Amino acid sequence: MHKMHKRFERYALFSEVAKQLSFSKAAESLGISRSYLSSQINQLEQELATSLLIRSTRSVRLTAAGEKILAKMHGINASILELEKELDHTKSEVSGLLRITAPTIFSHRFLVDICHQFQQLHPDIEFDLDIGYNRQDLANSHFDLAIRATTAPPDNMVAKKLMPYQHICCASPDYLARKGTPLTPSDLIEHNCMSDPNLRQWQFSKQGKSEQVSTHGDMLISDNQLLLSAAEKGKGIIKMPCYLVQPALDNGSLVQLLQGYVIAESAIYLIYPPQLRSSAKLSAFTDFMQLWFENRA
Repeated sequence: MHKMHKRFERYALFSEVAKQLSFSKAAESLGISRSYLSSQINQLEQELATSLLIRSTRSVRLTAAGEKILAKMHGINASILELEKELDHTKSEVSGLLRITAPTIFSHRFLVDICHQFQQLHPDIEFDLDIGYNRQDLANSHFDLAIRATTAPPDNMVAKKLMPYQHICCASPDYLARKGTPLTPSDLIEHNCMSDPNLRQWQFSKQGKSEQVSTHGDMLISDNQLLLSAAEKGKGIIKMPCYLVQPALDNGSLVQLLQGYVIAESAIYLIYPPQLRSSAKLSAFTDFMQLWFENRA
């Protein structure tokens, strides 16, 4: 049994080297010495009587056998993660840690407030929030729940719709007083349209007809909160999810433009693995979020 335990440890160490393709990086990630890591991989190769890695002074590559073991270890690691998540969610009380991955815009606008209000009802709940735009793989990560903007949630996950939304164009009253109000999408060509550097093509539709505008502006920003702030200060026109700009529309610091046109309709979904359906804490939180948005509507 001890021998099998050591063999599994060596497989795990090998999978980290194979992932990093570097003994130094793998050792640092694992918190062990490079010499110990190298000795364990050498021992594994001796036990299997085959080479797993092709080493040179500057690089590490996998042999065919090494690639096969790495593929198997991916499956084993995914199974262990799934087991740990299932065990973590077997408790009947609403307590413990919930790991959530969510997009930045939604999190700034809603998620922190929702989590805080939920903790007031269930003080034994803790949250680990991953905020950004990297779509984490729920089947192969430790996350319990994902919040995603999509029109097609994955078929292999439980998906619950929170709210529909669309993008809208808006600008400050000061900007419109100085530069005029665009009445059609093509009018945007004459305006200072601020956006993410990779999102300068704005798509519009009206009565079944689509139109795409190549926008131009003197300020390209990859952060939506900064774009929103710049628009409120009169710098130019922005295109953003309606739920993010709604407070600015309500207080009059921004004005919605081109209201007769539809721009990028989508929806926000809660998504989680089906094996967590019976989790008390996850069910309580997802029910709370759905009710929270129903009450807002």
